[in-house]
Amino acid sequence: MQTEGLVTYKKNFGYYTYDNKKPVTDASIYDLASITKIASTTLSVMKLYDDNKFDLDKYLCDYLPDLVDSAAQPYGEIVLRDMLSHKAGLTPWIPFYKNTLANGYPKYNYYSLVQSETYPFRVAENLFMHKDYPNRILSELLCTPLFESKKYKYSDLGYYFLTEIIEKQSNLSQDQYVAENFYKPMGLATATYKPMNFHPKEIIVPTENDKTFRRQLVHGDVHDPGAAMMGGVAGHAGLFSNANDLAKIMQCFMNFGEYGGRRYISEETVKEFVRCQFCEEDNRRGAGFDKPVRNGEGGPTCNCISLESFGHTGFTGTMAWADPDEEIVYIFLSNRVYPDASNTKLLNMDIRTRIQEVIYDAVANSKAQQEG
Repeated sequence: MQTEGLVTYKKNFGYYTYDNKKPVTDASIYDLASITKIASTTLSVMKLYDDNKFDLDKYLCDYLPDLVDSAAQPYGEIVLRDMLSHKAGLTPWIPFYKNTLANGYPKYNYYSLVQSETYPFRVAENLFMHKDYPNRILSELLCTPLFESKKYKYSDLGYYFLTEIIEKQSNLSQDQYVAENFYKPMGLATATYKPMNFHPKEIIVPTENDKTFRRQLVHGDVHDPGAAMMGGVAGHAGLFSNANDLAKIMQCFMNFGEYGGRRYISEETVKEFVRCQFCEEDNRRGAGFDKPVRNGEGGPTCNCISLESFGHTGFTGTMAWADPDEEIVYIFLSNRVYPDASNTKLLNMDIRTRIQEVIYDAVANSKAQQEG
């Protein structure tokens, strides 16, 4: 936790696995899952927005005319602001990996046991994807009908397109773009895609013992199957980090684009993206960012938090949240999917939001004592 830019509480609990052999430390690197959406993709899109290379109110076909044609299919007519706010009519999730299995095991016309020019994309240990399959994923996505209703419906799928836009507009892969423009100049030591290219496996926390797709313990490779099939670099998942580096990214957001005396994004751009985009439609979302619910029921945060706050949660058991009103950054990292993603105790027991509530109570009590 950070308050007013200073780390005021940092604590590690537990072990990497239930054998209690390896304790969690400050250096431990976690699969951030959907926090990738803000800490990589939205961050990148904000810079493109500043550079006049991205417009929230343009259509998908304006940036990806070779992929989507507004005259031929409804995907081309998706407004980017709608897509980032999860009201573009996209299906929540597609299990792309199922078409690559035979009797529950990977087909070896799609995969290879060894990496090569034909099979360049690492999916897991000793499993590499055919070079043409990411394009097939995009084709399958475009063949999936959109919902007629444009009401709020959370979806990973728009972020496949955002990766394409980032790479086309910058002439860099998304992992290169975000590293060169943010992670390296910010001095982030662990925030990265494909962490085993840069860090020893021993400091990376394992995720799921995958018994339906990769048939192995996923450790050092992205947990999300779709992101894995894209080679580990995707808009919706794939980013790894320790808590400290993620806190720095969130602090940059909370400072409205400035960190360590350097401005990375304009204040106006950050405010535009973090604001509630369609509150009048009962959609709490910002552009890329999640927001607290406005009726006080459910949602990703405790009810004590400011409506101006923003952040994101992740399927692997992660949360990153920033509150400019209270000057609080809250980071929670876990591997709740180990050894099985069906474990829902973290959600059922409201662990992340209950911790957040304790933080806000502590800050309120501290202010009361100072004023008293």
